[in-house]
Amino acid sequence: MSLARRAVPAILFGLALAALAACHHHTQPDTVGGAASPAPSATPVVLGCGLGPGGGTGEDCPMESPSFHDEVERAIDQAVAEHPEMVNTARARGCGNCWQVLDTHNFPEEVGRNLAKMGLCWTYDGEELAVKKVNDFNDQYDILLSEGYIRRDVLGSYRATCRPAWF
Repeated sequence: MSLARRAVPAILFGLALAALAACHHHTQPDTVGGAASPAPSATPVVLGCGLGPGGGTGEDCPMESPSFHDEVERAIDQAVAEHPEMVNTARARGCGNCWQVLDTHNFPEEVGRNLAKMGLCWTYDGEELAVKKVNDFNDQYDILLSEGYIRRDVLGSYRATCRPAWF
């Protein structure tokens, strides 16, 4: 048997392992009903209300007033209550319930999943949580301080409103 013919099974085995590894991740689809995202930081995670892309560029995003602040706060509280292993409630910074997040990768996605249960679309790009209910606009929220603590309050977590929604 030639070297090339012997290499084929090894190559196929390697490709199968790579495919299995690519399928094993904990992120959600990058679009509602779409394909799974390859990596959390490479493609934003989107779930929620079933809308398609909003068509915006993400460049027209002034700070206005938040439309989903109360929902984001409830989603954070729900994530803390349902996943206490993600948060150290013995350590806070900035406010009484601005706790240290132990799992900064999964916590924002858990908050997003809670928003989806409320009928909202969301995406998390690794920096900010974008939330929408219609494609006319979306709000941007930065729910984590760079030190890994929860950022709360209207003037703390709300960052901007994009028109039209960029996702």
